[in-house]
Amino acid sequence: LMKRFMQNSKQCLEFGLCYLLVGMGLIAPMAATAESDTSITTLTPEQMESYRFQVPDSKVTVKDLTMGQRAIMAKQRRAAKDLIVRQLGIVNIQGTKQDLRALQQLVDREVLDKKQVEEWQTIGVLFGDILAKEFKLNWVSYEDELGENKALRYRKSENYVFPVTLFSKRARFDEEIDMFEVYAKLEGQIKEFIAWENKPKLPNT
Repeated sequence: LMKRFMQNSKQCLEFGLCYLLVGMGLIAPMAATAESDTSITTLTPEQMESYRFQVPDSKVTVKDLTMGQRAIMAKQRRAAKDLIVRQLGIVNIQGTKQDLRALQQLVDREVLDKKQVEEWQTIGVLFGDILAKEFKLNWVSYEDELGENKALRYRKSENYVFPVTLFSKRARFDEEIDMFEVYAKLEGQIKEFIAWENKPKLPNT
């Protein structure tokens, strides 16, 4: 199933993308197996919000971030780090897994409410920086029929992670946010597609 899915589908990783586990709301549902072809799947409000319906021959444009987009993300990073300094007194945010503890403290202390979408998205940028550093992913601009988003990409593959809106969506629907659990789920899936991309392949696979 994994091989068939990777060959025939675009792998997008985000909270509402395609490829990870629907159970956590991390990724939209994978292709159905023969066993589930006749079943009816009920989506939660969060999954409906983030679900990317498959549109045949939909146009996707992936580009390097523009200078303007980089400037916006730099501003978001500064805002998130300033928030952490003010609320937690932590100044050494390095873009590594060690930062997860500080991000979780923001959650546990209920520093942000669900209406603070922009603030949650700055946290999503910091979380994305952790993924980028740990797994050698690159920030890119990903545009499809639903709009333009900042995404993380592995090399030149069609594997994407969309972390910016990851926590704002969960907060919006009052879902529990466990930074370590979210990271662990993504880590397993990212390692899986990296292993797939690095595996020797036959022509046309």
